[in-house]
Amino acid sequence: MHSKFYEDINRFLSIQDSGQLQERLEAATHDLGFKWYAMGHHVDLRGSPEDALRLSNYPSDWIEHSLAERFYASDPIHRASTRTATGFLWSEVSSLIDLTRRDHDILQAASRHGLGEGFTVPAHVPGEYRGTCSFGTTSLDDLGRRALPLASMTSSYAFEAGRRILRAERRTAEPSGDVPLLTDRQRDAIVLVARGKADPEIAQLLGISQATAHEHVENARRAYGHAQRPYLVVRALFDGQISFSEVLRR
Repeated sequence: MHSKFYEDINRFLSIQDSGQLQERLEAATHDLGFKWYAMGHHVDLRGSPEDALRLSNYPSDWIEHSLAERFYASDPIHRASTRTATGFLWSEVSSLIDLTRRDHDILQAASRHGLGEGFTVPAHVPGEYRGTCSFGTTSLDDLGRRALPLASMTSSYAFEAGRRILRAERRTAEPSGDVPLLTDRQRDAIVLVARGKADPEIAQLLGISQATAHEHVENARRAYGHAQRPYLVVRALFDGQISFSEVLRR
């Protein structure tokens, strides 16, 4: 059974569109013993940005109720996902965050709509919206012994498939939206710009002339459509060209 499941997980690698992703994710959800799934970035659900991933088969009455009550604005599961790098059961969320009265109200309301228990896996990529993949059910009684580790694997593959599809859709809608190819020196220069360094300091830190340092930054700006330096940093972070850890490292 598990070898078949690993084969099914690998199928996420060849998924080409969101329809296929939804079908595969729904099948995996039921194979794991869960009833519901919700995968996506943590954004305002009333008007999700085009570059945000949102897939779910949660009960429609729960979705309508949570939108009406704005539960997404203070979702305790989303908050808890920022405190751990591994998946967690909803029943254990109080070990990750201090639950408020509203948090308890949200969890109780979810339970009344058939989402009494679940498992959430964080999916946080530097430069992108925070995200999660959650599997919900009424109880854990129908889950197999290895359901949670397999759910973690499924989440990783499914979320990456969703990111890949989003990037492809953006390239189709905006041909100029491809991530520019930067040199290592250009990336180094952007990191230093992000740290607030001017050209003379960049030159000194990289062991190059000021003119060369300026050229690296200007070439990177041109690659991003002559973006001003603050926007260049934001775009480079969003595209994964540089990381927050590089910027914050001293």
